Amino acid sequence: MSRSTRTIFLSAAAALLMSSAPMASENYGRDVGMKLGSGLSNLALGWIEFPKNIINTTNETNVTFGLSGGFLKGGLHMLGRTASGVIDLLTFPLPTQPITKPNFVWQDFGVETQYGPIFQMKD
Repeated sequence: MSRSTRTIFLSAAAALLMSSAPMASENYGRDVGMKLGSGLSNLALGWIEFPKNIINTTNETNVTFGLSGGFLKGGLHMLGRTASGVIDLLTFPLPTQPITKPNFVWQDFGVETQYGPIFQMKD
């Protein structure tokens, strides 16, 4: 093994050991599993924001605006939920707060989706 390869390997190992501080939490496995699950579900089921927003907008206003405005709002929320799913999948080893509220698209179906801070660590 050459000297530069060994230096890179030791530097990477030291960085890995130093970055394991967030893993010290007693709920780390549960938090990471929840983040991975919500990331997968948001990525795969983000399209459910279309019917969700059509139904909710129709209930708040009327059928005409519910179909048109709810479809547009659903498209925007679908993009937001899918993007948050991608972010959660890429960063699932870091135990952060969920980006979307409600966490899953089927939770609180009558509540409009909201988005919070992206990398807010859990307590």
